[in-house]
Amino acid sequence: METLLWHVTNRTAETLLIYSLFHLLLAGLVLMVLLHQRINRHVRGRPERLLTIAFALFVLHFSLLTLWFAAAFFFRDETHLQIVTRLSHAVLIAGVLALAAGYLDAARRNIGRFLVGGAGILAALIVADIAAATLLGPGAGQFHSWLQDAGDALAVAALVYAIRPVLRREIEWTGRGFRLAALLSLSLAFVAYALSPIVHTSHETLLWNFQEQLMSVSLFAFAWVMGERSQHLLDRVFVRLNLTFLVLAGLIMMITAGMEKYQYFRLAEQRSVNLAEFLRGHYLFYSGRGEGMQEIFDHPEVLRRVVTEFGNLPELREVDIYAQGQRVAFRYLPDWEVKESITPDGGARHPADLRNSFRMIALPIGATDRSQRIELIGTLDYVNAYIGKYIIFIYCSFTVMLALGTVVIGMIVLDADRQLKRHYEELRQTQQQLAQAAKLASIGELAGGMAHGINNPITSILALSSHMAAADSAAALSARDRKNLNTIVRQAERVANLVSGLLTFSRQSQLHLSDVDLRDVLETALDLVQFRLDASSIRVRREFSPRLPRIQGDMTRLTEVFVNLFTNAVDAMPEGGTLTVLAGHSVEDGAVSIEVQDTGCGIDAEALPRIFDPFFTTKAPGRGTGLGLSISHGILKDHGGEIWVRSEPGVGTNIVVALPTGANQICNSACW
Repeated sequence: METLLWHVTNRTAETLLIYSLFHLLLAGLVLMVLLHQRINRHVRGRPERLLTIAFALFVLHFSLLTLWFAAAFFFRDETHLQIVTRLSHAVLIAGVLALAAGYLDAARRNIGRFLVGGAGILAALIVADIAAATLLGPGAGQFHSWLQDAGDALAVAALVYAIRPVLRREIEWTGRGFRLAALLSLSLAFVAYALSPIVHTSHETLLWNFQEQLMSVSLFAFAWVMGERSQHLLDRVFVRLNLTFLVLAGLIMMITAGMEKYQYFRLAEQRSVNLAEFLRGHYLFYSGRGEGMQEIFDHPEVLRRVVTEFGNLPELREVDIYAQGQRVAFRYLPDWEVKESITPDGGARHPADLRNSFRMIALPIGATDRSQRIELIGTLDYVNAYIGKYIIFIYCSFTVMLALGTVVIGMIVLDADRQLKRHYEELRQTQQQLAQAAKLASIGELAGGMAHGINNPITSILALSSHMAAADSAAALSARDRKNLNTIVRQAERVANLVSGLLTFSRQSQLHLSDVDLRDVLETALDLVQFRLDASSIRVRREFSPRLPRIQGDMTRLTEVFVNLFTNAVDAMPEGGTLTVLAGHSVEDGAVSIEVQDTGCGIDAEALPRIFDPFFTTKAPGRGTGLGLSISHGILKDHGGEIWVRSEPGVGTNIVVALPTGANQICNSACW
């Protein structure tokens, strides 16, 4: 009786089907990932195209094997075995050549001659295989072996040559270790396949298991590395999840099939003991009376018992008794007839269909001579149908679980990916704001020092020029001199205003705090620019919250802020438009929010990061100094507030101002 390990690792119909199905799913996973990456343009170029062709050929190879093994397992159809195996192996060699070509092309190696030679040999191999299987008949086996050996040698040489650029880091693809493992395992699998005809029969199963395990490792490594090189988290999770489910499903199918077969064989052995003991006792009794094999088993009770047991044991197909150098066989034929035959012991010991049978029991007749025995041979039809249900059930169950798991985990990963992107965008904006604040602080310190240095001499120039331009002092001057003197006064006042703006921006000026009603501030600012609003045919829309709280602030400075904002909005709508002013209160944030929206020309995305820089303006030359938003930014910072700008060219600009409602949030260094 074979062990459980033998049933799991033996080269039987169900293990061949499970391995081929497992390899087909792995190759299909790699092909699906490659196609998805090519469709989404994550990867492109001739190497990726060659890899896609290679795994498409792998899928075709394993599909042919899976279909044939399924037909042999479920329907006992083993026709066209040579054609299927030869064509599938030729397709596998073509896939290996395309795979090696992809790696060599990625390393920028000259592969033209290699590909042409490989394609020619492969074409000759396929034609010769088909001709040998269909025309030459059974005598074509040796002819095929030479072509097959040549194809295997070519595949191994191509894989070894493809490993070199990976070892030398000439390929920039990720997952170097997994790629080496995949290529090396695939090349060793081909070596094992080529050695199978010359290995002793006692080691065939071991070599076959080694070859299948190497193929599994290779395809697993390829699937892993193809998923890991994706830039999207969902692709990597999808590949890992599929690999986990495929490995678990393959192991469970293999172990379940082995256990069920092992238990079935044990049960069959127990149920066949009675018949074997009856035949042994019958033989010992009548042989002791000197009867021969023909006479012993011609007794009617023997035939009745055998026919009865053929009905009781549905899997029983043959009963063999080996003794006295002869073999007595009772066979249960497909037409329900039981045929008895006596042949020399050197004849066939098993039914013709060895692939679909098993030894139910082997009971020695004597204690010393092991050659005299009773064997009951059963068919695998029933156990294969039983195991096939488990394989289908496990495969379908894991397919459903994989689909559900992919959907659920995909939703989780997509949500996590969106959150990561949102957090990254928030972090990027915060970094930009910090960089902007640091830049404005540095510029403010520089501007403050310059303003103090310029303020004293310009004050003197303005005072003296204003005194000289007075009526009494200017009487002694000519008309031309008075005109020049007035020009000096105007330009000095302009310089003084610029200095005042620089001092305000650098926070060198002080705030006069008091309880401020922002509605009054906004209405005052609108009144100050009303003449420009009317001149530009701009309609004003006000939306003030009725419960807008009062804040601590400098009404004059805050009015200056909103005058600057309204002025910029008017300049952005020379042909008219709508100016919307919104004011509301957020209890959770403890702040008052004011939004100034216009329907003007908007601001380009390239200019947005610089709008708070001193002397930066998007207006035409002579239309502005570039200090309005810089000064407004400084005043709001002194009040503990913030300002944000959102704009879309051709649509308009939205400026949001947030001011805290608590006086303790105001910068004390700027107050007195």
